[in-house]
Amino acid sequence: MQAATAIVLLVAAFGSVAPHGLVISPLARHAYFRDQSYPQNVPMYWDSQGVWCGNAPQDPTYSTCGRCGDQSGSNDHDLGGNFGNNYVGTNWTAGAIVDVVAEFQAAHYGSFQIELCAQETETNDCFNLLPIVGGSEEVRDGNRICVPYDNGGTNIVTAQVRLPAGVRCNRCTIRWTYRTSYPGWSPYDQCYNPNPTQTFRNCANVRIN
Repeated sequence: MQAATAIVLLVAAFGSVAPHGLVISPLARHAYFRDQSYPQNVPMYWDSQGVWCGNAPQDPTYSTCGRCGDQSGSNDHDLGGNFGNNYVGTNWTAGAIVDVVAEFQAAHYGSFQIELCAQETETNDCFNLLPIVGGSEEVRDGNRICVPYDNGGTNIVTAQVRLPAGVRCNRCTIRWTYRTSYPGWSPYDQCYNPNPTQTFRNCANVRIN
């Protein structure tokens, strides 16, 4: 009876933290177990859909969100952390326009941005926003693509991102940050909430030739 109760509580706890979103191209580090071509055994993060800053609402500076989406004080998803391996499954060309693809299972409107740390040694200060020149949804401010969904179904949003012409690396980091518009604010904007809001962040390894 106690074991059954524990299972119910565990399911309820996981159910209350429903999967929300992740970057699938390039594939987020914490979701490498999805890639059958990966040459090693990788740990399975319990929620392959999202790393969400410890579920702490984030202001526009993401002041309590870790480098790659961990809660403040943790570095499990940073390079070298428990899920931060250095496997590179994506090769890009310097100066090219590339597709960055995000998958949502429980979107809450908002928008996402893409950053590049153009060095092999990943630090908190090495990331720079990349321009988004097009995509499957509305682009705002030249570096944010809207997520026009608020549901529990699978939705895909593709951003066309321009890489800097002079940057090459054997392994560098793409960071995807999805800032929801949940909870809502007034006047409500489906694409951007300037107040502290639920935020998801992933890091992925790429090679730029």
